[in-house]
Amino acid sequence: MADLPEDLRILLSEDRSYLHVFGPSAPWPFPDGWLEETKARATELVLDPAFEPIRLTGELKRTHLREDAPYLASAFHDLTARLYPPMSIVSGPGANNLAYLMDEFRKEPFSPYQYDSWMFRSRFELPGGAFQDLGDAPDLRELLVGFFRQVLELYRGVEPLEPRRTLIAELFDRVADDPDLLRAHRELPYGELKELWRTELCGSDEAYAVLPEQSENPLELLIWGITRLRAAYAEISAVTFEREQSFDLHLAELLHQVGRTDVPAGLLFAGVSTAQVQEHFDDIAKRHDRKAWIRRQEGWMARACEAGAAHAVRRWLAAAYLVGGSLKGLPGWPLKPTDLALPALYLRNLRTLYDLRAAARHHTVTPAGPDPMGELAGMVGLTTVKEQIGELVAEAKVAGLRAGAGMTITRRTRPLLFVGRPGTGKSTVARHLAAAYRQHGRLTSGHVVAVGRAEILAGGTGQAAANVRSAVARAVGGLLYVDEVHRLAKQPEALSALVQAMDEQRDDLVVVLASYPDAITELLDSHPALRSRVQRVLNFPDYTDGELLTLFRTLAGTAGYVLADDLADRVPLLLRRLPRAIGFGNARAARSLLEQISVRQAVRIAALADPTPEQVRELLADDLPLLASEGVGVQEPATTRSALEQLDQLVGLSEVKDAVRRLTAEAEAEVLRAKAGMKPVEQSRHMVFVGNPGTGKTTVARLVAEIYRDLGLLGSGQLVEVTRGDLIAQYIGQTAPKVRQVVESAIGGVLFIDEAYALADSTAYSAEAIATLVQQIELHRTDLVVVLAGYSKEMKTLLDANSGLRSRFPVTLRFGDYSVGELVEIFRGLADDAGFTLGDGVGQRVGRLLGPLRGQYGFGNGREARSVFEATVARQATRIAEIAEPSQAQLAELVPADVPSYWREQSTRLVGQYL
Repeated sequence: MADLPEDLRILLSEDRSYLHVFGPSAPWPFPDGWLEETKARATELVLDPAFEPIRLTGELKRTHLREDAPYLASAFHDLTARLYPPMSIVSGPGANNLAYLMDEFRKEPFSPYQYDSWMFRSRFELPGGAFQDLGDAPDLRELLVGFFRQVLELYRGVEPLEPRRTLIAELFDRVADDPDLLRAHRELPYGELKELWRTELCGSDEAYAVLPEQSENPLELLIWGITRLRAAYAEISAVTFEREQSFDLHLAELLHQVGRTDVPAGLLFAGVSTAQVQEHFDDIAKRHDRKAWIRRQEGWMARACEAGAAHAVRRWLAAAYLVGGSLKGLPGWPLKPTDLALPALYLRNLRTLYDLRAAARHHTVTPAGPDPMGELAGMVGLTTVKEQIGELVAEAKVAGLRAGAGMTITRRTRPLLFVGRPGTGKSTVARHLAAAYRQHGRLTSGHVVAVGRAEILAGGTGQAAANVRSAVARAVGGLLYVDEVHRLAKQPEALSALVQAMDEQRDDLVVVLASYPDAITELLDSHPALRSRVQRVLNFPDYTDGELLTLFRTLAGTAGYVLADDLADRVPLLLRRLPRAIGFGNARAARSLLEQISVRQAVRIAALADPTPEQVRELLADDLPLLASEGVGVQEPATTRSALEQLDQLVGLSEVKDAVRRLTAEAEAEVLRAKAGMKPVEQSRHMVFVGNPGTGKTTVARLVAEIYRDLGLLGSGQLVEVTRGDLIAQYIGQTAPKVRQVVESAIGGVLFIDEAYALADSTAYSAEAIATLVQQIELHRTDLVVVLAGYSKEMKTLLDANSGLRSRFPVTLRFGDYSVGELVEIFRGLADDAGFTLGDGVGQRVGRLLGPLRGQYGFGNGREARSVFEATVARQATRIAEIAEPSQAQLAELVPADVPSYWREQSTRLVGQYL
């Protein structure tokens, strides 16, 4: 039998001074004198004269407080409650010890050791009802921000509460430091203030991971819980014989246990097969026995503890309580799941198992489980990753055979580095690898412990080393998965502790470090010791359009949906339109698209009087999201025509317009071929625009971006305009990351590099920029168009300087200078747009002014016409100011006298501000 983890031994002792919150954090013993000292500080804070204006303001919300207790005692209690996770289980004799901190103001003295059970904590909204209680009192509300921040400092270092405490404290710090946010807390009605916290302060993925209950949708809390429930269930099932029971069946039983009479909508969003859950739910409906289920779970938990998964059971209990309460409360907020009375049984099992004499204990032999390599092979894409994992598993298998033959085997303990963007399957592959290693004896349990920056830095950077050691201790026998490890690049203490822990655990631990591609270099450069220990780097590429389509069809089929032909024809186009910019979710993007479609289908089905099962399962083209603002969608063809119409309305540029029409026709043909199932033709869409300034190059680039976006060849169609200065860094080695950053900002659109010839200056900086640009162009050949713009002669020099550039820019569009007539037409168009009328002779005067300047170096073409127009308007304003009461017609008319008599000298003084 596996030993009980050291940090759980306190649960078996008679010591009552600890806080035990079920979940990822271990029980936390109160340091000697901590309760008494913190109680004194809390009382002093509530009675602090600095907060006296609000101390006696507001109505007490807590009935256990004395009637003469200061209002801040109630506010203190409410904020403390928000430090506990939603639906949390707080168990043991010291379960309510923190309530002791307000003992000074209670009606009856409180004994800090009076509970030996678990407590229920429901959903709490931020920033807290105290802001509502204070009503229209801005100064008091501002004081409350400061009070809350000091309350949060009292709990610094209380490990089970530290992740939430740290984030909430950071958010209140942000409020205090931001004048706009502070003004909102002073003045906004409470409903709007809650919305501000929900959408802005708690709106990031990082905040949601710590404070999921701040969402306005109770379904999101369920999804958050199911994700954690599945992970804990998989970890326990890996060491117990229940591994053959699917998670879908496990969830169906939980639905019955909490009293649900149906399978609620929304499980699909958590990656659960609703159809499979429904099938299991119907199958066990008449035979589910709640008491029998409790007994089975008690035995299951006991076997898991015996096999060394006591921590996993704590995490499963926390997730089951949250999921059970969420399921019980849907479509509203969670309700207490009274039929999940398991925490006390867990504690009893620990005492029963681990109070045995040491000689009576023995290690469990874990039977083999399902084929993880078969599951890996079934994953979409990842061909190279699968080959590398196969090599690692083969090595482990043969190592076992060699050991059986009496050979001396040295196990490799160096970590693996998984590099890829979100949603590329890194954590799933890690789970399969751990299971395969367990089968072949490389690991004893094969469970996976996943940690990230928030867990490692909980309690502050000074606590990082201890957190790393705790995570490693929990992972021994399995795989430690450090997610987004690049975010620890500036945390040497954490990285050093990780390296040390890996060195110490040589026999029964595998570490996988996961990172984004463009961030890993900085991490490894910042910590050479970590670089030297990396055994192998596995690159997880973004999914191709075809792989995303396969994933989409698989997700839809697993959920029981049937794709109508009209929808199936258009889904590939939607997936191609997904912008591959920073934050692209890969498989998550396909899941998000299915979620959007299913929501729209639900709205359509709900309007039917008596829908058939076939109608409920079928997804139609009408269910597709149509607007880009909804995430993804198909723009109607009229949008493309609009961009082409804008192109036609431009003055001159006849050859450029013809070239863009040809490119558009080629792109439309490519889309039609894709719809017909033909393999796409590999071609580069990157272009070179040559011409003098002001000839419309940037405008045409913007229209090309819109055309390609509306055809589905680009995801977002934005135009990012840069020059050499935006690409070149100050020092050697810094240019490549800068170029990558610029390219990533343009993914899904057009990157327009103006005066690109400036990169042909033969410096090491420019060479680095060009080399990186060529590399990035190759990486993003399907979701980025790059336009190099500049003078004709200079651009030829640039392309000749690097063969990689010329071969990747097959299209050159030449923008000629505008004729005198076209310049006058541009001037006239600017006047019309601004509401001016041109008097007789104005056009001729503009032509005579600009005609002699054409062809001279630095002539600005359309920009020059605009500058002349703006100078004309300025001169007209001077003339009109001398008229006592000018008429509307006089205000709108430009006359020949308003046009400057000469331009070159005048342009230095009048036009510079417009260029």
